[in-house]
Amino acid sequence: LVGAHLVVDPNALESVAVSQARQLADGSLKPKSKKKSWMQWAMEDTPIGRTLFWQQVDKMIAKNTGGHYPAAYAIRDVIKNGQESGPSPAARRKALEYEADRFVELAKTPVSTALIGLFDGMNAVKKNRFGEPAHKTNTVAVLGAGLMGAGIAQVSVEKGMRVLLKDQEPGFVARGEKVIASNFDKKVKRKRMSKYDRNIAEANLIPLADSDPYWTKHFQGADMIIEAVPENLELKHKVIQEMEKVIPDHCIFASNTSALPIGELAKASKRPENVVGMHYFSPVPQMKLLEIICHDGTAKEVAAAAVDVGLRQGKLPIVVKDVPGFYVNRCLGPFMVETTALIAHGVGIEQLDKTIKKLGMPVGPITLCDEVGVDVAFHVREFLSNADLGVRMNGASGPNVLKEMIDQGMLGKKSGAGFYIYDKPGGKKKGVNPEVARRLPEFVEKDLKLSDQDIGDRLLCRFVNEAVLCLQDGIIERPEDGDIGAVFGCGFLPYTGGPFRMLDERGTQQYVDMMMRHAEAYGEQFVPCQLLQDMGKNGGKFYK
Repeated sequence: LVGAHLVVDPNALESVAVSQARQLADGSLKPKSKKKSWMQWAMEDTPIGRTLFWQQVDKMIAKNTGGHYPAAYAIRDVIKNGQESGPSPAARRKALEYEADRFVELAKTPVSTALIGLFDGMNAVKKNRFGEPAHKTNTVAVLGAGLMGAGIAQVSVEKGMRVLLKDQEPGFVARGEKVIASNFDKKVKRKRMSKYDRNIAEANLIPLADSDPYWTKHFQGADMIIEAVPENLELKHKVIQEMEKVIPDHCIFASNTSALPIGELAKASKRPENVVGMHYFSPVPQMKLLEIICHDGTAKEVAAAAVDVGLRQGKLPIVVKDVPGFYVNRCLGPFMVETTALIAHGVGIEQLDKTIKKLGMPVGPITLCDEVGVDVAFHVREFLSNADLGVRMNGASGPNVLKEMIDQGMLGKKSGAGFYIYDKPGGKKKGVNPEVARRLPEFVEKDLKLSDQDIGDRLLCRFVNEAVLCLQDGIIERPEDGDIGAVFGCGFLPYTGGPFRMLDERGTQQYVDMMMRHAEAYGEQFVPCQLLQDMGKNGGKFYK
């Protein structure tokens, strides 16, 4: 065994191991077995106990997979069959043959193909298409110590980068440090991080505030700045100009904006070729996706450095064109508008969440809105509605529920109240917000008594159509980027492999026909894009 010589006498290891193996083979050495407790005996050795045990296993599988992953059920069947087959050599051989048959059966399923494709896509985006960066990024300065800034700082120090975490007030920075320390404590408790590694990571974090007289000295050694300040173009312009008075010429300025055009941000810079977008997803330590956005003037070596930093942070970087909403938020825009339209057609907020979760999304659209923040969702929706999506942002009418919620301070999970209420800001969900429930009938235009199938199709096709349009317009370069972005950016049905693999499996013409039926019933926002229509007519597939 590798490393065994470090814990046992290497001279005695081989002889003892051989001796033990021979005794086990001839039966002179009996493995020590722990006496079963009465509970173990009742659950494992009685018919009623075994029946109850497998019922609980079935419930657990259904809860964790939603019935979308056949491997979990096959594993259950294999274990159950082995348990019931008996200990004889013939029975064991038959049980192993059954296991092999089930493995072959699983390998042929669409879910297997989709997940293998997703794995291949992950490997594809891990290759830096821009090549090796000219200058390795060792010191990263993060502007803004909120949840996003603290998350970016955490994933950077964990991977050995030196991080300057700066905010306006010392108290803001202290809160960011507290978030990072709390996350490290949880990882150490769960044995996912050693105390030594935590100490090294924390030593790489340098907290700074505007009042610190030496912050400019620190920033003179920065290789990259990642700003995570509020979504305001004027504010970001001001930040760029202030930073360029201090940072070295080679320093890259990366913006974590979720929607603002990178080209517009770069107009405030003396070195626009050094400006790039790095859009992280919340919560940063858990979400694997990173969108890299290059404007027309971004230098290749800058893009290479941005991808390199993302890969070192453990992210899956996809390169996206500089357009409003980039890729994931651009797809989510019509999806969220359709959520409002479904509420107007009589679908309750809990029903919306349950229906989408049943399809295989990790959270429903209402919970997603609360998670990202009602104010952020409103900002992205308003920005995209005034951008270049046209009729694709149609469908919602009546009172602007998001705006009214913001006016009342109901910003979602972070404020303790949004569509749902929470036991504390950032805490656990308790139930539907009574204030929202009271006002909900005002937003219903007509209850269409929609089925779960209609709800799911209407929501998902708005997302899928926008994803295909992004490929059509060159916003993403490959279907792999679109699938990785959708699955790891917002949890799009992982068992399908993403929107493009889902279309290949389901059939593009069938999907086009479904969308055209919705277009006739609800409006032109459901008309499929040209590439989707062409793929349907030609019977083409996105993957060969």
